Amino acid sequence: QARATATAGDFEPQGVSMLMSALSKMFIKNPDAGLVEAMQGRARETAGDFEPQSVSMLMLALAKMGIKPDAGLLEALQQQATATAGDFKPHDVANLMWGLGKMGVTPDAGLMKAMQRRAIATAGNFKPQGVAMLMWAFAKMDITPDADLVKAMQGQAMATAGDFKPQNIANCMWALATMELRPDADLVKAMQGQAMATAGDFNPQHVL
Repeated sequence: QARATATAGDFEPQGVSMLMSALSKMFIKNPDAGLVEAMQGRARETAGDFEPQSVSMLMLALAKMGIKPDAGLLEALQQQATATAGDFKPHDVANLMWGLGKMGVTPDAGLMKAMQRRAIATAGNFKPQGVAMLMWAFAKMDITPDADLVKAMQGQAMATAGDFKPQNIANCMWALATMELRPDADLVKAMQGQAMATAGDFNPQHVL
């Protein structure tokens, strides 16, 4: 961490994101404050060069470590995400929105519109985890998504129901209930069937 802090000025956007992602995967909740400050500073300096994957990876990593970006970095990354929204892949959309939701950050209007539009356009490529993460994010933000997005995500959830894991089922259904959105009857049937098929893998938190 000390070495990374000392050479922060040499980091490219991908390097910043990968380093912070690695720390989050090591379950490091309190990385060195100097390192965090240095990496956030470098990310602000290079925000205009961040690709979608790097933006979403960094936001996801910071959220997992319980770190809320400073206002300048948050604004810069949201602007970059909005500008490059057309290149976001489903997992990028889900990771970015989940990260913001976990941090308790409400995206600015431009980013929200761009991410919803992109999610609708790529809905057919969302994996169960991505569907669940995206819907969970909206629920945590206390924002009801556009009707077209809800329809698209429910459709994809039904199409991939057989691949849903217990946590995906729990998060998806919790999100719909929290947003007071009535799921399609076919989705309820599909989720119930998958829940029964994977009942042995549920833990108490999933059930509650």
